Amino acid sequence: MFSVAVLTQVLGLAIGAGLNLYAAVLMTGLGIRYGWLPQLPTELQVLGHPAVLGVAGVMYAAEFIADKVPFFTPIWDGIHTFIRPVGGALLALGATGGLDPMTRTLAMLAAGTLALGTHSSKMGLRLIAHTTPEPATHSLISVAEDVGVLALLSLVYQYPMVALPVLLMILVGIAILLPLLLRVARFLVAGLWARVASLLGVTAAEAAESWVPTQVQAVRVFSRKVKGAPRLKPGYLLLYGNRTQFAYRRWGRTKTVDVGALELTPTWGFVFNVLPCADGASFYVTKESSPGLTSQTPRGASLQKTACK
Repeated sequence: MFSVAVLTQVLGLAIGAGLNLYAAVLMTGLGIRYGWLPQLPTELQVLGHPAVLGVAGVMYAAEFIADKVPFFTPIWDGIHTFIRPVGGALLALGATGGLDPMTRTLAMLAAGTLALGTHSSKMGLRLIAHTTPEPATHSLISVAEDVGVLALLSLVYQYPMVALPVLLMILVGIAILLPLLLRVARFLVAGLWARVASLLGVTAAEAAESWVPTQVQAVRVFSRKVKGAPRLKPGYLLLYGNRTQFAYRRWGRTKTVDVGALELTPTWGFVFNVLPCADGASFYVTKESSPGLTSQTPRGASLQKTACK
């Protein structure tokens, strides 16, 4: 029977896996190993095996370190886009071990989707935090996520009736973040594709969309910190000599924001480059689009030297 306890375990494990799969596995495995969680299904007992605990411990330590490095964190999270949802689905499959196959399959699919949504929410918030890419902020965020996973799963295992409304509120929060999640997905796909293209020697940026003015130079970017524009919004920098505008589409209409001239000191990342502007705005630009900056203003000489790193 699909009880409240089973439901909260499925939801809790899925959300925990989306935040930090290895922490969720390690905590559950230790609870099983030392008899703190005797009520869990036998299908989850394998998590208490020393080999599983050892691998989970090593991977948790690796993630603990990776989460403290601002510009490496998106790469680590990008790789785990394919790992955390699968882990959440498998944990849910184990948590529903006493149920019929149809229910277990539905629970597995729902948990995988929820883990992906939680993971995407985490990535979106982390990318927003990259507007201040220094170790202290990211360390605090990482520790808060780990503590959150431990607290949430403790609540799930000990007080399922209390945990259920908390989990439902988290689901509502993920739904509210859905527009951001879609922008995050588009942002990541564009960045990873452009990184692969640049490694293969394909450096020409794609043609600008039809709504972009043809009389000015346009470079495809994603908003990073722009007053008056959503975070990670795809659009174009319109380069008018020393004056720059950010143009993007919203609700079928073209919007533009003046952002001043590009600064001399861009930050060159592994997947995205970060372009700051004179008024404090900044943008992510893909490796494929970076060469589009080489012909604008005298600053272009500096950009041209490093655009394809």
